[in-house]
Parts: sequence; C-alpha cells; structure tokens
Amino acid sequence: MKIIVTGGSGFLGSHMIPALEQAGHTILNVDIREPKHVEIKTVIADILDKPKMMEIIKDADAVLHLAGLIEAGESVKDPQTFVDVNISGTINVLEAMKANGINTILFSSSAAVYGEPKNIPISEDDPTMPINPYGMTKLAMEGLISSYVKAHGMTGVALRYFNLYGPKEHHEPESHAMPRFIEQIYKGEEVTVYGSGEHQRDYIHVKDIADAHIKALDYAMNNQKEYHYFNLSTQKPSSVLDIAHAVENAMNKKANIKHLPERPGDPMVLYANATKAHEVLGWQAQVSLEDGIKETVDYFVEYWNKTV
Repeated sequence: MKIIVTGGSGFLGSHMIPALEQAGHTILNVDIREPKHVEIKTVIADILDKPKMMEIIKDADAVLHLAGLIEAGESVKDPQTFVDVNISGTINVLEAMKANGINTILFSSSAAVYGEPKNIPISEDDPTMPINPYGMTKLAMEGLISSYVKAHGMTGVALRYFNLYGPKEHHEPESHAMPRFIEQIYKGEEVTVYGSGEHQRDYIHVKDIADAHIKALDYAMNNQKEYHYFNLSTQKPSSVLDIAHAVENAMNKKANIKHLPERPGDPMVLYANATKAHEVLGWQAQVSLEDGIKETVDYFVEYWNKTV
C-alpha cells in the first residue's frame, strides 16, 4: 500500500518508516523538515497550510498522522500554539483526505488524554480528563477523527501510548527523561529530576510502537468505517528515579541527581492496561526495559563520541 506519513522526520518516524517499508509499503513523508535518521521521499510542508495539504495528501491508501507538538510542559506555557498546530493541523489533514478519497487514518495519540487517572492500570474506556493543553489537544484530535469516521464513512485508529524511548530520539532542547538523563550522565552534569522522582510511567520502546502501528494498519484495512482506539503499554511502570539508576548501570557512571520543583499538570502514576491491543491486534511489547535502555545508551554514546 501507499502510506502518507505526516511528521515522519521525527523520532518515531525514524523507526516507523523503515518498519513500514519492511512490511512492503511505499511511503511519502510530509514534514516541515528533512529527516536526519532515515532516507525517504519527503515533501516539506506544514500541516497548517491547508492548500498544500490538499495538494499533497492524495493518491494513497492511508495516512499515518504523527505530526504535531508534543511537549506537555510547553503546552501549559503556550496553549494557543498547541491548539493551532495540533487541532487545526489535524482538520487540514482530514479535509484533504476527505477531498481526495483517502479513507483510513492512524493517529499517534497519547496517555495524556486520561489526565489524572481514576483507575490504575488505565483502560481505554476510563474517563478522559486531560490536565494540560497538550493532552486536551490529543483528545480533541481523537474526537475529530472519530467524527469524520461517523460523518464521512472513514476509518480511524488512535494509538494511545506512554513514555516512548529508544535510539535516535533528538530534541532541541532535550526535555524527555531518558535521553536527557543519558546526556547529563555522559557529560557529568547534574541529573535533573522534577519533584521526588517517584512519578511512575510506562516506558515503551519505539520498536514496539512501530510494530503496533503495522498491526493496527492491517486491522484498520480489515475493519473499515469504524473508529478504533487502543492503549499501548508494557504494563510494567517504573519511577523516574528507577530510570535514572538504570541509565547509571548501563553507563557504569554515577548520576549526580538534583531535584527540581514539581511540574504543573504532571500525574503521579500513569500506566495502562493493554489487554485490548493484545487481544484485538495481536500486539504485545517485546523489548525489556533493561535491553531497551542498553541499546539506547549505546546509540547515544556512539553518536556523541563521533560528534565530539
């Protein structure tokens, strides 16, 4: 199949696109920048540019919508930009799909749609009450997709995943815990932990997420004109301090941990029940945290050693 990927130049795309190609699909990447970590045909365009989306998003079997802003903390500081890019950009993608006869969309959603969970582990039909603008926009993006499914006979899949990590995760500045800890320990800097460090998250390797998208794409093609949503989780949460110590062990270097104030809109415990994905998609996380951290540490150390 021909698949259009929005936002494929980023971290997830650098793993997703090779996985899609290996599964036999032809890929067109649409992003505001060229990819650095994968070679793929790319059209430079902004999802906020509706005429450009109308021009580009055509002649394909499905869209994988990865594009958007992702930093929860930044969304608290600048909610309007998140609304503009994530919500308005998604409308432009959906309108282009509708106009050009593409009926299937897979969406990169987030655990942030749940906010402070009422139940642990979280199930897909638990209340969705986001506590930061980022989570609100992700929930709104899901709502837009489900509304287009209902109104226009499209097919939508939202994959709600938790703390994604792995090789090739580069942000400027780096705010995600795993690569930030690796870099801080590598450079001998203070390892900055927000609050007590007891916040529990489900860290899931990017290879497992890419595999889930492949399985979800196949499922969507066989279950048309419906809206589907799945948690993707290892179901094995770890605290932020656990992650810092695991990185220490993998690097064989001591971390100088510095505690910073709590961040607003940051739930203490966030992990999910992934039974639905196991039973419906036949998907299960395969990469252990220990192996995943070692692979990620080895990648960054080699990367930095080459660039020094």
